[in-house]
Amino acid sequence: LTLKEQQEYLVSSLPGVGITLSKPLLRRFKSIKNLVNASVYELQEVEKIGEIKAKQIKDVFEGEYEES
Repeated sequence: LTLKEQQEYLVSSLPGVGITLSKPLLRRFKSIKNLVNASVYELQEVEKIGEIKAKQIKDVFEGEYEES
């Protein structure tokens, strides 16, 4: 896979994102690092990303891994 395809794949796996929203997120933030560092408010600036979806994305990035 190309770098672009790998980035789209990674972002598309986020909750509620999929391939359709991965591209607008990557266009807006330019890199995975910028996306990870974006605030909930900044995420909501992307069309079709509301408060709930933005918070779910941030939870994936910031939540601690818990072994069961």
